[in-house]
Order: sequence, then C-alpha cells, then structure tokens
Amino acid sequence: MRTIVFEIQGQIGHFRKPYAPVSPVTYPFPPPPTVMGIVGAICGYGKDEYAEKIGWDKARIAVSLLSPVKRFRAGLNLVNTKGNKYFRLTGESPRTQIPYEFLKDPAYRIYLANANDVTMDRLCDLLKNDKTVYTPSLGLAQCLATVSFCGEMEARDVSPGEIEISSVVPKEQASEIYYEPGRRYTRFRIPEKMRPDRRVEKYGEVVVDEGANKIKVETTLAFEVGGPHVLFF
Repeated sequence: MRTIVFEIQGQIGHFRKPYAPVSPVTYPFPPPPTVMGIVGAICGYGKDEYAEKIGWDKARIAVSLLSPVKRFRAGLNLVNTKGNKYFRLTGESPRTQIPYEFLKDPAYRIYLANANDVTMDRLCDLLKNDKTVYTPSLGLAQCLATVSFCGEMEARDVSPGEIEISSVVPKEQASEIYYEPGRRYTRFRIPEKMRPDRRVEKYGEVVVDEGANKIKVETTLAFEVGGPHVLFF
C-alpha cells in the first residue's frame, strides 16, 4: 500500500474536543479529519473540496507522537457575542476571556495511504520541494506548524501476534493491549471519518501513550512502514 510519510511540529497546538465548548480542551494528537485538513492545506484544496479530493472514504491515516504530551492553559480574548448583534467591539465588556488548553511543543509523524493518486502525487511533489500552498497549522490558525518530508514508502502487512505499535492505537484493532507500569496512557473517543458536509461518519476509541512510547498489542491489522509498525484508521 503506497504511503506518504511526513512530520509536522510547532510551538503550540490545539485539537478541540467537541464535547467541551465552554472551556476548550484538546486531544493529544490530530484526529484523522484534522489530518485530512492538514493535507488539504499543504495541497491547496479549499475547505469545501479537500475531503473529496483526498478521498475521505478510502484514505488510511496513522499518527505517531514524536514528543511527550505537555499541556498548559492560557486565556484567549474573544469577542463577547452576548447582546452584540453585529459582533462589534461595543459596550462595557466588548471582549470575554476563555481559558483554552494547549499542547506545548507538539510533534507528530503522519502516515497517509490509499488516498487519491492525484493527491498523493501532488502531496509528494510539494513535500519533496519543501513547499505548501496554504500555511499548515496544528488545529487553530494561530498554531503555526512546520512540515518535513520523510519519504514515500510501502506499507506491508505484518504477521499477526504481539507487536509494538509506534502509532496511536485504535482500540477495535487490538484484541489485547499490554499496559506497562509507570507509563501514562489515555483512552478517549475521537471522530475517525468525516463526510465532506462535516458530518461524522464514524467515531472510535483510541489508546495513546502520552510519553510517546510504543504500545505492545495483540493484533492482526498492523503494517510495517519504513521500519516502525503502525495501525491505520
């Protein structure tokens, strides 16, 4: 399976969990729909077309953490929309401060496989030449990111058994997860596939080692990509 691998990192990141709108908190990594948006930005696709051009229904995505998860909170000054019909800075309190949870120095390795051939070719050419059409970000527009190309590789099936996985682990793809003492694991529900009209097609549970360590699992669905073993969404 043809796979393009690249790394993305920045000083801060925020991937909002949809069930925490009042005081936004973040996933520790970009969920697959967010990765699709990052690829769309690199390739120069509009927000209404990138899902179709990439092939949202067949593209396979895996994400590896390259640095331990570090969180901090900061207040953002937003326009106070209460009683502010035209969103203008008027009245006694034109702004409201909302505490956001951010990731500090996030870095990830992204694996994109089985996307449309035109997108794969375009993405590969742009990354090889260290170019992007739109500026990539890690969630919010303020969270600017840099991208580096790792290569075009072949994802090969791995024999079933106990395997150390370098990527985030979709729980449904592992019949057994071996948790090691002293490590920091988190499990939560994420959107895995999102339609072009931004309706979520599929949710799933994932397991993440927030220390960016490999996770040993029992699985029949692992792939070897340039050395590391990953599980694709």
